[in-house]
Amino acid sequence: MATSNEAEKARHALRRRRRLRQVLGAVVCVLVVIGLASVISGGVRLTASLFDDTEEKEEFELRLQTLVSLDPEPFDSLESANRARLLDAAIWSVIQQNSDSLDTYERDEVGAMYLPTLDIDRAVASLYGPDFHFNYETFTDNGLTFQYVPEKNAYLLPITSVNGNYSPRVMQIRREGSTKRVTVGYLDLYGSGEIVFDPTKLEPAKYMDYIFTRSGDAYYLTAITESEMKAESQTGSVSSGGAQAPVAPQDQVMDNVASALPESVAPAQSGSASESATTDPASAPAE
Repeated sequence: MATSNEAEKARHALRRRRRLRQVLGAVVCVLVVIGLASVISGGVRLTASLFDDTEEKEEFELRLQTLVSLDPEPFDSLESANRARLLDAAIWSVIQQNSDSLDTYERDEVGAMYLPTLDIDRAVASLYGPDFHFNYETFTDNGLTFQYVPEKNAYLLPITSVNGNYSPRVMQIRREGSTKRVTVGYLDLYGSGEIVFDPTKLEPAKYMDYIFTRSGDAYYLTAITESEMKAESQTGSVSSGGAQAPVAPQDQVMDNVASALPESVAPAQSGSASESATTDPASAPAE
């Protein structure tokens, strides 16, 4: 009888151990599945992050904003580019980056702002590279004259808000050896004849490729070429070579300029551009 009871107890103990092993096995399987899912999910996120260049695109859009707004003509090298257009873009880049502190700059008797060439040098080096330089002198671009004042080492800026009609959207970035080919879509904020406040709803009017070449640890603009990417429809209003209407970023920048002017000179702004700069249609900055 005792032997029978012992045998029954042994069978119960065996069944308990089996159930325990089954439970432990199920728990282990669940943990393995969770672990695999986590690894796969992490791998997917890592892969996506490696191929996600959204941040880089935004950086290029910021760097190219003022230059694209002026619609520069294509060029194979900085030496063959329209240097007046390159300098014009650098000047507006300084204005844009310092839009919150424009009231700290020196002004003339009618409120026109002096922009030091030292500030321009930094903008030039940031986009075109530290080895590219301008020989500063009075120049005209896009119908505006920028008067160079040697004794102040500064440009006397025309008071205006008309400075371009495009906004950039970087479509793709292709690495080709030591260069990056940045395909830029030109958003025409005034193409429909009405102001567009949400550029995300716009399709590019045209595309251009901006070539950036590696120098040291950074990439700098060295060329602009026609892009293989084409807009579905193009009109005469998007032809290259000249800006035709204000672009929103420049309007905002120059609103800041106007707001920093003394109230007594505000009515005279329409004429101050011609009074504060010496017209020199044939002049353009040279290296």
